[in-house]
This record gives sequence, structure tokens and C-alpha cells, in this order.
Amino acid sequence: MIGHLSDEQFTSAVMKQGDNATAEHLAECSACRVEIEVFAAASDVARIQARKVQELPEAFWARQREGIHLHITARDLVHPWKRWVWVTTTVTLVVLASTLLSRNNAPSSQVAAQPDPDDALMVSVRQSIQRDLPQALKPAALLTQEMNRAQTARRNP
Repeated sequence: MIGHLSDEQFTSAVMKQGDNATAEHLAECSACRVEIEVFAAASDVARIQARKVQELPEAFWARQREGIHLHITARDLVHPWKRWVWVTTTVTLVVLASTLLSRNNAPSSQVAAQPDPDDALMVSVRQSIQRDLPQALKPAALLTQEMNRAQTARRNP
């Protein structure tokens, strides 16, 4: 057998249900043998403790349930205000966060409208066209006027 035992082989060896190949490997491999012995000893201890706990009388379990119940009710009665502190804090934080987020998303009224450099250029071109123009530039002036009207129509529907 190459390597060590697989998980399935390990489990069957601990349960003492291993096959011949597992038994041969355990005879040759001291590491696997020691690991199985340690695990088997630990599971035996756990099994013994489980049986002891299972054999405890019902009165013991009744006292355990009563003690746990008293502990829970005493804790709830001593500090009921803590629950309200958490609720109040959570609600306050949610309201504060929503207020801050809504302020960040609102448009700022302090931002002044910046003049568009393209508009300034168009105004300059319009003024220069409206002056006396040579005959050769009159078609360009008409084209610029049409562009200005179309742009104004798009802005003010």
C-alpha cells in the first residue's frame, strides 16, 4: 500500500471493521497505528463519559433546567433597559446616516453657474457676423444664424 490510510480506511480501522489491506498497512506503518490507537482511546473516554451522563437521575436534569431558566430570567430582569438602548442607538444612527446621505445627493445651491466657453465663442461669432461683412462671408453668416436658432430651439422647447 502506498502512503497512509484514507479517511474511510481509518474509520473502518477505528471501528474494528477494517479489511486485510488495512490490517497489513497497520502492521507495517507505526504512524498510522499510533494515530488509530490515540483516536480509539479518546473515543473510548468519550463513550464512557456519555454513558455516565446518560445514567444521571431525572432530578439532576430537572435542577439543571431550573437553574438555566432562573439564570435567563434573572438576566432579562436585571438589564431590560439595555435592549432599549440598542434600539434607540440603532434608530438614531439610521436617521443620521440617511440625513447625511440625502444632503450629499442634493444639488448644492452655492455653486454658481459657470459660463459655457462655447456659448461665449458663439456670441463673439454672432457679433462679428452682424457687422458689415464682405459679400463672400454672407453665406457663412446665414449658416451661423440658422445654427443659433436651432440651438435656441433645443434649449427652449
